[in-house]
Amino acid sequence: MGAVRYPERFEIYRLEALGENPYLSVDEARRRYDEGRGLTVVEGSTPPSWYLDASARRHRFSVTFYSPSKTPIRRVDWEDSGGRLLRRGAVDLFYPEGDPGRRVPYSQLLRVEQRWYADGVVHIERSSPVDKDLVTEICAPDDLHWLDVPDFGEWSPLIAASAPSELARFDLDAIDAAEGYARAAIAAGRPASEQGDWILPVADETVLEAVTALTRFERVPSAVPVIDRDAAKIVPVVLQVAAPRGSDRDVAEERRRIDDRASGLAGAFEYAAGRPIDLPLDGRGDGPVAAYAAALRAADVRDARWWVLNDTGVVLVRSGDAEAGDLALAVHLVPARWVSGRSATASGRAPADLRWSRADIRG
Repeated sequence: MGAVRYPERFEIYRLEALGENPYLSVDEARRRYDEGRGLTVVEGSTPPSWYLDASARRHRFSVTFYSPSKTPIRRVDWEDSGGRLLRRGAVDLFYPEGDPGRRVPYSQLLRVEQRWYADGVVHIERSSPVDKDLVTEICAPDDLHWLDVPDFGEWSPLIAASAPSELARFDLDAIDAAEGYARAAIAAGRPASEQGDWILPVADETVLEAVTALTRFERVPSAVPVIDRDAAKIVPVVLQVAAPRGSDRDVAEERRRIDDRASGLAGAFEYAAGRPIDLPLDGRGDGPVAAYAAALRAADVRDARWWVLNDTGVVLVRSGDAEAGDLALAVHLVPARWVSGRSATASGRAPADLRWSRADIRG
């Protein structure tokens, strides 16, 4: 692997160590790592071709790879799972317009993202600012990657297991490279939908686009279903339709899949409308917020966070129970008064039934 260095502080945009004494000595770095403190490791070249961030207590390791011009091309995240490291996520980046020599927003790139789960499910998506999204989940237990938590200085296995494939990352060839890479990953397993679960086959940014269009009464992308419930609209995102017991699925990993998708959507909505607000599901009374909370409780909703976008309440809703096999994630679009209680516009009453099923989804 060659020489490495241990920056005290590291500027990830210029890939430069900061400060008068920018690098720790090997002994200082070893002491910090052995004490369970966070540590940064970079390749010894200038600029480095990779950057490793080890979190405190060594629970998470993230490796980012760069082109010679400092453009990120891949990031891989490893997390502790039962005392070993499980490769949890990877994002491969492709730049059809050429190498920008810097970071650019993901929304401007071709991106192939993979998320791995300990029960063998892999979430794969190829998102693009110009093409339709490719989003699916497969079951590929043989594709799991585990590593021992590295001792200090033993970084080679982690870097090698995270390294990017030799692919065309820049210019027009990157379009076919991203598509082929995603298709090959999908072909490595069998569709997870064979077990009956359903996911919305679009990326989080496309869900945001659909939600924004709905708030403006504009056309919604055809791949995004919308369920009408009187004054409310429901955009289904994930539906678990079978209990994990007796299958290869794991209850904790089922919850994590929902959490991961919810986190991605929350990030997209936060970019557009600011930080979310928790909806009090235990609210009582005659007001619109209490009436909506009652309808959510009746639908077995466990968590609801909301934003207001274009005078419309946008609510990220999780419902059901993983052990029962009915976990669900959806986005509600409701009159703003149902969540904020402040809008003076006519809003109607919250519908009595906000539940939904696979039968409500066309296609």
